[in-house]
Amino acid sequence: SMQTELNNIVTELERVALVNCGVEFMLSHNGNELVSLPPSSFRQRIVNLFGKKVNSQLIEVDVVSPMINIKGFVGTPESSRKKGALQYFFVNGRYMRHSYFAKAVAEAYGEIIPQGEQVPFFLYFNVEPSRIDVNIHPTKTEIKFEDDSVVFQIIFACIKECLGKNSFGNAIEFDNVGIPDIPVFRRD
Repeated sequence: SMQTELNNIVTELERVALVNCGVEFMLSHNGNELVSLPPSSFRQRIVNLFGKKVNSQLIEVDVVSPMINIKGFVGTPESSRKKGALQYFFVNGRYMRHSYFAKAVAEAYGEIIPQGEQVPFFLYFNVEPSRIDVNIHPTKTEIKFEDDSVVFQIIFACIKECLGKNSFGNAIEFDNVGIPDIPVFRRD
């Protein structure tokens, strides 16, 4: 239907606009302007697309590692919802879907959001192009990473750390059960 196609166009516009914040976008339909986005910062682009309320619900994420750099925002625990959460991953300027990485985000929140709820996220990954394969799905929205499990751990750790720094939970806790005590060497 015409409405379904318009919804698909709006969805694609959101994806492209979120990764090209320095570009102005306008969308009109039947003579009515639906979207008008001036060039802006990433955070402002999110607000311009999804409303002012989302601005107070964003926690900044910024991590640099040898394997991957992650920048963007995750939602506060109060922003969680049962369905329809705004969830966007981008890698090297390309929108992607990745349910395994979405699970890393959800697990980082643990018990601080109700079970079965989702939080919004807008995360950009920069990774060496040789470490990913974009040719695993015709739409090019599914991307295979060289080592998904390591990226999962990095996502989990950086979001857990961001939540802890913003008083929304504990920072990363390491399991010390079963680790032998190491005696302290003292010179007398």
